[in-house]
Amino acid sequence: MDIRFLTTFIEVTKTRHFGKAAENLYLTQSAVSARIKLLEEYFHTTLFIRQRNSIQLTQSGEKLLPFARQLCATLNDAKQELQVQSSEYAVCGATQLASDLFLPQTLTHLHKDFPDFSVKADILTLDALSRQLHERVTDLAFSTEPLKSEDVNSVILFEQPLGLYRVGKPSSQIKAEEFVAIDWGAKARDWLLTAYPQLRDAKLRTNSLSLALNNLCAEGGIAVLPVNVESQLRDRAPLTLIEPIDGISLKVYLHTMKQIRRIGLADIITSVSSIAPK
Repeated sequence: MDIRFLTTFIEVTKTRHFGKAAENLYLTQSAVSARIKLLEEYFHTTLFIRQRNSIQLTQSGEKLLPFARQLCATLNDAKQELQVQSSEYAVCGATQLASDLFLPQTLTHLHKDFPDFSVKADILTLDALSRQLHERVTDLAFSTEPLKSEDVNSVILFEQPLGLYRVGKPSSQIKAEEFVAIDWGAKARDWLLTAYPQLRDAKLRTNSLSLALNNLCAEGGIAVLPVNVESQLRDRAPLTLIEPIDGISLKVYLHTMKQIRRIGLADIITSVSSIAPK
């Protein structure tokens, strides 16, 4: 049995609401319902009485609840104990853009300042990043968008202005067939479509900054870029600022759980929080 079925059961019991449980677990409501259904099939019983305005535990559900809590606590304790005995470790997760912008120097910093730690790094969607952070699969989460959770500490690691740039030969024309669209968020997108409505279409759309830069250097084109990439691109291809985007900037966030349970993790979080952007 997947332990997550039991944690979902406990959350539904606590909230008495499938929708609220789904929100707290960063799942869809259908996923929560499916997990409860599979749990009921496993035990060959009904765990909840679903009423119009509330959800109540059946007698079977009441009997299962203390066992579910004890089993989840025991497995979590065992997992932490085994991890501590095997080695010191830190798990980093990042969305694609945050990985391009900040993860490489973070890994270099960790290897230099915490050589005894084994580091794992994953590229995830924002939803998956949030879910793994709350499940404590990920220790340090990086994204270019904020996470809304009372259980999470979020700090801005750095902030960079954005501008519309041309890479390659200068030209006065702004055409969609030259545009590489990088997803910097709704504000940047709204500004761009207001100032340059012809850029509603693009020759390439991507959430990877490294892929966009490689394409721009190879083929030339137009893209919204952070100003700190100017120094990176000037040796690779001609770069021209078409227009700065006033009042809109790129932010990279570090997210960590407020309650830190492992020895040494707080020092890593503090150290990473102080890394200066390059």
